[in-house]
Formats: sequence, C-alpha cells, structure tokens
Amino acid sequence: MVVISQISDLIRGSVSMESIMHRRVVSSLCASVIVALINFELFVAKVLAQATTTTAPGAAGPTAQPPSLFGALIDMLPMLAVCYLIFYVMVIRPQERKTKQHKELLESMKRGDSVVTSSGIVGKVSGVEGDHILLEIAPNVKVKILQQHIVRLENPSQTSKAA
Repeated sequence: MVVISQISDLIRGSVSMESIMHRRVVSSLCASVIVALINFELFVAKVLAQATTTTAPGAAGPTAQPPSLFGALIDMLPMLAVCYLIFYVMVIRPQERKTKQHKELLESMKRGDSVVTSSGIVGKVSGVEGDHILLEIAPNVKVKILQQHIVRLENPSQTSKAA
C-alpha cells in the first residue's frame, strides 16, 4: 500500500525519486538497527542467565550471582553509539546541510531575482518585509509570501547576467 502511494506521489510530481529512495534507505536502516538491538538484547539475556548459574572455583555446585544490569548497559553502549553515528550520518547531517543551504539562499536573495515557491509559483522578488517577500507573479500582480516557502532561484546564471 505504501509503495502504491509513493508511486502516485512520484507521478503527480509532489515527491522526487531521490526522496523516496532516501526514505526507503533510512526506514530499512532503522529496521536493521531495531533487529540488531533485539538480537543483542536476547544475547545479553542469555549471557546473564549463564552468569547466574556459573560455579565458583572450588565450590560443589552452581552459585547464584545476581545479573548485573549496569554491566549489560555498558556492553550495549558501543552498539548504541554506532547506531547514533549511523543515524547522524544518514539523517541529521544531510538535513542540517539542506537547512544551511536554504538559509544561504534566503540571505543571498535580492530584488529582481526570479524564484520558485514550494507551491510552484514562479515570480520576481519585488521587496522584502521582515519574514515576508513580495513576489511579482505577473505585471502589476504582487503576492506576499513567507520567506521559508522559497525553494530555489530560477536560472541564477541569467539573473546574475542581467544585474
């Protein structure tokens, strides 16, 4: 069902193939990490069960030792660190990079630049009022939009030659 909705989104053009593949990679990575954590938890449970029935040197039978929860947490710490590192590299860092590029785009925008909004409207910047932008979409037709809805500059090489 999810695949059908992703294909319909792709056909409508509301998402790109790159974003669908990124979501699939992240979701499969998260599933793999969850499975690994469950397997590790089962391994730790087995180790703790064996530790409770070990025999002491020189003793006649098995002695009961309380399982060490702190020791199990310390053993899991490297795995959690690796999972966080993978999550950081696959999700957090690319999102921070994208946010930084968008902020630089908004700061470099000036009057007369041709821009594309998130809704697909193409127009020229005719003014900036705080966090709003006046966008001229046709002669004498201006629309006030939020800065965060600017997605990209339209043909930045042409706008720099015209200036």
